[in-house]
Amino acid sequence: MSVTTGTKTESGFGETIRVVIHALLIALVIRTFLFQPFNIPSGSMKATLLVGDYLFITKWNYGYSKHSLPWSLPLIPGRIFAKDPTRGDVVVFKAPPTDDTDWIKRVIGLPGDTVQ
Repeated sequence: MSVTTGTKTESGFGETIRVVIHALLIALVIRTFLFQPFNIPSGSMKATLLVGDYLFITKWNYGYSKHSLPWSLPLIPGRIFAKDPTRGDVVVFKAPPTDDTDWIKRVIGLPGDTVQ
């Protein structure tokens, strides 16, 4: 079956490809700038977050860096729109030196604090 849009005729397969590409672009924008799902990999967050739990993080809380982009593309130098976390926040970050693993931790100390 062909669909006529204005003066252009588009096949069902072509329309399906177009819809899939639009859906992928929308998902990419949402995961890059708004929300991203994560899975708790270890038991370090017990008793509030358990191994295997899923959570959605908001991307705008602490600003954007290269790690906000897919595959950590180095298009953003440093961090833009940066804000400091507050005590008790659950944060997701990539720890040096490899920057290939996502860490999910609760903030217990801020700059200037001594943690024992």
